[in-house]
Amino acid sequence: MPQPFPHQYEVNLTWKGGETSEISSGPRPPIAGGPPAQFDGTDETRWSPEHLILAALTQCLMLTWLSLNKRSQIPLKGWESKGESVLDKTKEGLVFTSFKLTVTLKTDAARVEEARRLLDGAKKYCIVANSLKTPPTLVAEVVAA
Repeated sequence: MPQPFPHQYEVNLTWKGGETSEISSGPRPPIAGGPPAQFDGTDETRWSPEHLILAALTQCLMLTWLSLNKRSQIPLKGWESKGESVLDKTKEGLVFTSFKLTVTLKTDAARVEEARRLLDGAKKYCIVANSLKTPPTLVAEVVAA
């Protein structure tokens, strides 16, 4: 059962020199941050804000599906997803003009359609998706496993 609202979250960012940083929050493992290659980043091992927003979006969709599924108890036999986005110049400035989530969900043959409907519901209730200026497109493949 979730805790009462409002929920509050906190992260810390520490500059590590140049354009690199470290993101932390409590006892969680730190995340090395920096600009992507598209913004002259040179360290491909660091997470950029552009990658982190996609990671948050893909994880939020999965966790929302899992939360909604607590009632339905649809067997989850596999979940793979990929997030893609386009950042472009617009009259408002640099803006993500598209987000695309491609999901392959595996479940029992008898529950495929139910799992697909639940995935549509997860997209509707995903907190990260609802916080974005540009709504994501969901391409879903729900298959029997």
